[in-house]
Amino acid sequence: MGDLIIYTLAGCPYCKKVMEGYRKQGVSFQEICLSNNPELRKKVKEEYRAERVPIVVRDGKLLQVGDETGGG
Repeated sequence: MGDLIIYTLAGCPYCKKVMEGYRKQGVSFQEICLSNNPELRKKVKEEYRAERVPIVVRDGKLLQVGDETGGG
């Protein structure tokens, strides 16, 4: 399996729950917080057509947007 990235926003309870779920499964990932980087936030939004976080990506492929359960 390739690298897993979870794009988050600071203080997002749904992001926290999704990351906890991956940790419980023993899945390693890189968290990238978009809160203080508006340019990256815009790029990620455009690239994955995601209107909410968390945005879960593996090897550049979108796996999941939202949930736990902020919507999905």
